[in-house]
Amino acid sequence: MTVVVITTGGTIASRPDPATGGVRPALTGEELVQAVPGLDSVANVEVNPFANVLGPALAPEDLFAIASQARAALNRADVSGVVVTAGTGIIEEGSYLCDLLNTGEKPIVWTGAQFSADMWDSDGPRNLLNAVRVAASPEAAGLGAVVCFNQEINAARDVVKTHKTNLSTFTSLDLGILGRVDEDRVVIARRPALRRAYEAPRIEPNVDLIKLVAGSDDRFFQTSIQSGAAGIVVEAFPGVGIISPGALAGVRGAREAGIAVVLSTRSLEGRTSPKYGGVIGARDLVPLGVILAGDLAPVKTRILLMVLLGLTRNNGELARLFAEAAP
Repeated sequence: MTVVVITTGGTIASRPDPATGGVRPALTGEELVQAVPGLDSVANVEVNPFANVLGPALAPEDLFAIASQARAALNRADVSGVVVTAGTGIIEEGSYLCDLLNTGEKPIVWTGAQFSADMWDSDGPRNLLNAVRVAASPEAAGLGAVVCFNQEINAARDVVKTHKTNLSTFTSLDLGILGRVDEDRVVIARRPALRRAYEAPRIEPNVDLIKLVAGSDDRFFQTSIQSGAAGIVVEAFPGVGIISPGALAGVRGAREAGIAVVLSTRSLEGRTSPKYGGVIGARDLVPLGVILAGDLAPVKTRILLMVLLGLTRNNGELARLFAEAAP
């Protein structure tokens, strides 16, 4: 079977620039694949170069294009799965967008590296080898999009990058990993019960994320409203969903302008819920039409809202779909 590898750059394809010393993407997709011993014994690998940039250079439109390429490849009978190599800084968002758009059974596996390709102990080759092994494995059927890194498999919906440089950086916190890639086999321990996928012909990239801190007012909300944002994700204070008094006017203004507002929080685990009132708590925000993000992290909430706004602008329908995808 064939595994299609979509390459986008990132640390896994990077070397120091001779002129500046700064690490930047330099390896082509073919060079990246050729540097992995034994890869051809796992599957017939077909390289599809998309870009050669640092991860955060990829915009939502680029991520949608990557997802579209991946879906097109998965529609081929000879393809068992797709691997996407990327900078670790964009993997949380890119993999989740692919997950939301992957309506089939074949997997899309995202991977990258913490150590650049010039380092003698770079983790890139093993991560790529293991990602191809997962993409070729029948055990990965139905997982949607996953992240394969440091021999662990995480659901794209749940995965977070926790450490700036350590190899053990991607994890799913309280929900746990899906499985492991051992030397002899791919082992799946659980399946992502909460994943949802949509036939979305487009996404709405014009969604802002506003982080609240002590004393936050409505300035960022006003900027979003005036610039024509279609949606706003509010990253509230740690807890289940409380905003600042100054941000309340911004939330009200956004809702009056017909902008979808989704409330997430800074806490890494647990779920947003309508426990607190006091005008600034989620219980009093829901009647304004504010949607709760459940257990989704703020950046994942933004990706889900982009996809759902591509399907509907009805706030009640958005709330229903969020309740299903992020209870």
